[in-house]
Amino acid sequence: MKKPIYRVVVDFEYQNKGTRTQKKYATIDSFAYSTEEEEVKEHLMGRMLRKIRRKEDQVIIKIKNIENKGQYGYTSDRF
Repeated sequence: MKKPIYRVVVDFEYQNKGTRTQKKYATIDSFAYSTEEEEVKEHLMGRMLRKIRRKEDQVIIKIKNIENKGQYGYTSDRF
């Protein structure tokens, strides 16, 4: 079954675990299978961690804004 592919711009904040202040902000522009916050976070977690150069157990990530730039087609149906 084909799924739609969306281009999304995600603004997120992150901070190291164990600190109380110093939140940092970053933006990532990528493609995702959904525009729902939890699904986008699950799908793009690897990209966000690579961008901020941290491992998942070292940081807390909160998505601030998801901007949907539009639908760019569908996934291929191989079977």
